[in-house]
Amino acid sequence: MALGYSTLRLNEIARAFPTPLATWSRRAALFSLQLVLLGIVLHRVFSLPTPVALNLFLTGFAGAAIAVLLGIAALVVIWRAGRGGALSAAAGILVGLLLLAWPAATVPFFRTLPRMNDVTTDAQVPPRFEVLAKSRSKGANPPAYPGAAFARLQTEAYPDIRPVVVSRPAAETFELVEETVRRLRWDVVATQAPQGRGKPGTIEAVERTLVLGFYDDIVIRIDGDQRESRIDIRSASRYGQHDLGRNASRVRGFFKELQSRLEATVTPGARGRRSRPGAAVPKRQKGAPALSSGPQKSPGRAQPGAQRGPQSKERPRSRAEDQARDKRWERSPR
Repeated sequence: MALGYSTLRLNEIARAFPTPLATWSRRAALFSLQLVLLGIVLHRVFSLPTPVALNLFLTGFAGAAIAVLLGIAALVVIWRAGRGGALSAAAGILVGLLLLAWPAATVPFFRTLPRMNDVTTDAQVPPRFEVLAKSRSKGANPPAYPGAAFARLQTEAYPDIRPVVVSRPAAETFELVEETVRRLRWDVVATQAPQGRGKPGTIEAVERTLVLGFYDDIVIRIDGDQRESRIDIRSASRYGQHDLGRNASRVRGFFKELQSRLEATVTPGARGRRSRPGAAVPKRQKGAPALSSGPQKSPGRAQPGAQRGPQSKERPRSRAEDQARDKRWERSPR
């Protein structure tokens, strides 16, 4: 009887003192959570260097994994020995899994999207970072375009990322692009108005990701004359080797907003069109989607020597005329 009483007493004492594994699981999970939140606040608000913030995030995720393992081990001890601490172990496992769910959510992007961090509409002569190149400190990605390997990956993954040709003067197109950038709330760091064909205008801007505040650099090039202009854009992540498709989404969002600006400022005969994927010069594909800044039907121009009369519908350009226009773009320096 005395032995049974002693055993019961020991069990009560064991329940009163939780296993240290459960306590450390809860502590590791809460510490990891605080570390990740601190890294977000310091990087997003106080401009903590991105490499330092990345190290904080990695440390926090590692701590979350340790918390989950300690919590599982604590539950095994509690089940076998009847020790206390089930609540602490459950809290450690729950918080740790919530933290690990964040990086786990990006795994599908790593598996389905190409490993690239730089997207441009002109891979042969990509727009260059001038002012923003100085913002890329040691440890950041180089400002130069990575080259043909990225161009092949982009053509396969994002065939819709192409230049846009607008039937408007370069100066007017430049103003529309500036308005588009303002509406997208990008931070403009430098602008250069176009000076004529071969002397394009450029806009350099920065956008930060919503939660973590990672920096992405953007440069837009507008080249053309008094009749039409061509728009090229390049979006590149300042840090990291995989952008999770963010740069391609940004380029698409820019052209979508630009189309809205073109439609809101319709001029007779003004329209935009996408060039052939992967081409350095704009060429029209049959059935390719086009940005439109006005109605498809517009007054045509009278032929020399023709009698003046009611304006007829604009005659579609022939393939030879399109090729002649493309040759003029090839010969003109950018």
